[in-house]
Amino acid sequence: MSETVRVRITYLTEEAFFENGTKVNEIIEKDTGRHPIQSRSLPPYIVPQELSPDAIEKLKVLKEMRVENLPDD
Repeated sequence: MSETVRVRITYLTEEAFFENGTKVNEIIEKDTGRHPIQSRSLPPYIVPQELSPDAIEKLKVLKEMRVENLPDD
């Protein structure tokens, strides 16, 4: 199993959510095996995720998205 990193994924605009939301969900679901938990706000808040470096890189190339590493608890 590959190493995972805890990250916060943020849509910078509502448009980013409408443009990237499905792709973000697919990347997270493929990497974790489950649908991401997120708020109903626009844009939604995604609960921090444990993702592989490969998934993180896929998210970082999407426009108007922020992917931040979080400290280990």
